[in-house]
Amino acid sequence: MSISMVVVTVVILLLLFGAGQRVLDKMKMSDTWALIIMIALAVGLMIPPINIGAYFTFSIGGFLIPFAICIYLLIRTGWSWDLFRAVIGTLGTAGIILLLDYILPSETPESIVVDNVLLYGLVAGIVAYVLGRSRRNAFICSVLGITLASVAQFLINLLGFNVLQKISLGAGGAFDAIVISTLIAVGLAELIGKTAEKMVEKKEKKFNMATGEFSEEKENQVEKEEKYINDKKETTEENSEE
Repeated sequence: MSISMVVVTVVILLLLFGAGQRVLDKMKMSDTWALIIMIALAVGLMIPPINIGAYFTFSIGGFLIPFAICIYLLIRTGWSWDLFRAVIGTLGTAGIILLLDYILPSETPESIVVDNVLLYGLVAGIVAYVLGRSRRNAFICSVLGITLASVAQFLINLLGFNVLQKISLGAGGAFDAIVISTLIAVGLAELIGKTAEKMVEKKEKKFNMATGEFSEEKENQVEKEEKYINDKKETTEENSEE
């Protein structure tokens, strides 16, 4: 079983047990839809890649479904700074992958210390998080970045070196790299995001020497307004009774 199938299976089991709710909320996705998508991915990966002509191949589970999810997330994002970061992150991820493809040896498997697929996924995941800066954008940058790198490499070979090389989207190692990069990118976004939130919470709290616990340094503005109104009502009622 490939890395991608193992990961997809584990994620499906986690979703069935209710895990990952926080990440799904940040990506604007419900548990039900996430489970449906992951099952669709698993089924799609079992379907053999579809060949269009002699030089183009794509996988339903490895390319078509993840690509559709990214388009949906981009539409939900709308015209915003988040969309700009997603575009920059995608271009940055694709650029790093192309650079690695140029630098890393590819003559024989024996000359490669680390599997290129794992390295692509690791680097793409880090770049996708750094440039995407959110769980949703991290996912988008990982998927679209690696896909864009494959298309760009095909065009470079064709237009620059007049070499017609087969392009395969989401099939074999390509989807493994997408899965690895997505896990790393989203995982980093969740870890760093949660750490930042904890730090903010600590800054908003102060240690109460009397109780030995942390207490809120200042009340929420809405609560303060409600308290002010209630106090004013009580004062008015007391004055009227007198």
